[in-house]
Amino acid sequence: MSRKPVLKKRFTLISLGFLLAMALMAFVLPRRPARADEKTPFKATLPVQFIASQICAPGDASCLACTGLGGFFVEAQGLADSSLGPLFAEVLKCWNPNGAPFGTYAGTLTTTAPNGKDALTWAYSGKNDNAGDFYGFQPFSGTLTITSGTGKFAGAHGSASFTAAGPPAFTAGPSPIQFAGTAFYYVQGRLELTRDN
Repeated sequence: MSRKPVLKKRFTLISLGFLLAMALMAFVLPRRPARADEKTPFKATLPVQFIASQICAPGDASCLACTGLGGFFVEAQGLADSSLGPLFAEVLKCWNPNGAPFGTYAGTLTTTAPNGKDALTWAYSGKNDNAGDFYGFQPFSGTLTITSGTGKFAGAHGSASFTAAGPPAFTAGPSPIQFAGTAFYYVQGRLELTRDN
């Protein structure tokens, strides 16, 4: 028997054995879950409609605490275009117009996927960057920190920063004062997902 067919046969058997071993490893070895220290970049643009008021819904403790200190309770809602897909957003925050030097904000941001189950709740902290321009446009910025998650975001951690601009607000309704308008956010940060999401 010539040497070439023997070598060819051995090479074919070795190749088949290698391919079979690789195929078995793909099925036998579990997929590596995302490690807790792997951070996912997060970006979003978010336009919201808002109302800032000193009138509170009955029993709204957050609003009552805010207005009791002379602040304006702000509710804003919109739809974020994010690196996680579309997210419905709700901001509930207290605007303290006397917070140095141009006014401060504290509250929460909740972002929810269209399925209504996958959500992130963020602590919201911000400030006006200056006194605004002659026409009433107001830049503001701040930080967001994840405090909880549900659905596929359960156990998520992370933080982000935002820059935003609000146009002139329109006075709505009688005293106490209420304002309404639109704000535009750009958000960027990093998330730690606890499982393969």
